[in-house]
This record gives sequence, C-alpha cells and structure tokens, in this order.
Amino acid sequence: MALSKNKIAKISIIVLMLLALFFSVKYYKVTDEFETYVEIADLENKVLDSQLAEILHKYDSISLKNREDSVRYNEQIRLLQGGSSIAGDSKLVSAEDSIVYYAKVQQAKSNNSFKAKSGLASKSDKLAALNINVKGVKIYSDNYDLKDTKIQQLRVCFTLEENHLVKSGQKTIYVQVVNPKNQIISSGNTSVESDLKVKLQYSASVDADYKKKDTDVCTYVNLEQKKTIKGKYKINIYHDFVKIGTTVFEY
Repeated sequence: MALSKNKIAKISIIVLMLLALFFSVKYYKVTDEFETYVEIADLENKVLDSQLAEILHKYDSISLKNREDSVRYNEQIRLLQGGSSIAGDSKLVSAEDSIVYYAKVQQAKSNNSFKAKSGLASKSDKLAALNINVKGVKIYSDNYDLKDTKIQQLRVCFTLEENHLVKSGQKTIYVQVVNPKNQIISSGNTSVESDLKVKLQYSASVDADYKKKDTDVCTYVNLEQKKTIKGKYKINIYHDFVKIGTTVFEY
C-alpha cells in the first residue's frame, strides 16, 4: 500500500514538473512575441509620426502659398480696377472673385501655350520656305576644262511649309542669288513687276503644286561666270513679292 502511494506521488510530481515546464516555455514564447509586437508597434508609431509631420509641413506650405496667391491676385485685380493699396482698401475682392480671376489667368496661359505649341500664334496666310539646301554643280561635257574650278549652277532645294491658311494650287516661287559683291545673279532679263510697280529681279523660278501640306521643291540657277567668285552667297526665296525664306551658301 505504501509502495502504491509512492508511485502515485512520483507520477504526480513528474506530471507537475512537465506542466510547469510546458507553461514556462509557453510563457517565454508569449513574452517574446509580446516584446516583438511592442517593438514593431513602436516603430510603426514613429513612421506614422514622421509622415504626419511631413503632411502638416506640406499643408502649412500650401496654406501659406494660397494666402500669398490670394493677396497677389487681389492686388492685381485692384491695379486693373485702379484701386488703392490693399492695406487701405476697404473693398478688397472676395475669395470667390480671386478664384475666378485665377481661373481666367490660367485659362489664358493654357490657350497661349496651346497656340505656341500648335503654331497658330505665328501662322499667317503666307507661305514659308524651310530647310533650304544649296549645292554647287559642275556640268561636264566634251568642251569642259578640268582645270576650271568654277561651278556652273546652284541646285536650290527647300520645303514649302504646311499651312492650312494658304490656298491650294500652283505657286510660282522665285529664287534670288546674291554674290559676295551684292550683285544679283541672273541669266538674261529675269525680273517681274507687281501691280504696284514693285520690281523683283530673280535668278530662277519654279512652279510648285501646293496642297496645304509640306511640299519639297528643287530648282537650278545658272550662274554668270563673271559674277561667280569666292565668298558667301545669299539665297533668297520669294512668293508674291514677299521673302519667305533665306540662307547663306559659301563657295
């Protein structure tokens, strides 16, 4: 009987020790997880505090800018209306009027920007010659002297810019070549006169079929040998007695 009681007591002690060990491990694990949770929560709180401080700083900056803008817009409107200084003006424009004024200013800026980007601000009903390219040409023949370094022609190419304000159709383009001595190179009597008695001397002319799109045009200018000298030549492009493009060719 005594032996049975001893066994029961030992088993009870072992069970109690195992339970104590289990709860100790469980307690340690729970404690460790809690400390980890506290550290993570503390870190998240610091991050949130930092973000909140940044948001408040940006809000203060925006509020200050809005106040400055409001004062500036009121001052601009006052100047337009011929009012007195803001400090002594008892009839300041309301916040709503400032917003309306600001919206109109921004709309005007947007329209100007659109016009500048689309080219509408500078477009007219006149042609424009772009990408003017000039090259010297030598004509080889049986009678050509290889020792002669002079060129006989100029090849002039350019692009008539797209413009929907210009009517489609045949356009007569005049090319004028001016040598370094300011002499206009022309083979024969090449000149035209307008209804207003304006005379234009040119070096070559070319007809272009213009359809309101970019149109590439090329022509050749026959050079006068006595006027063909070393130096810089000015190439002018005309249409309807209006210069629509110019460039410089160095020979």
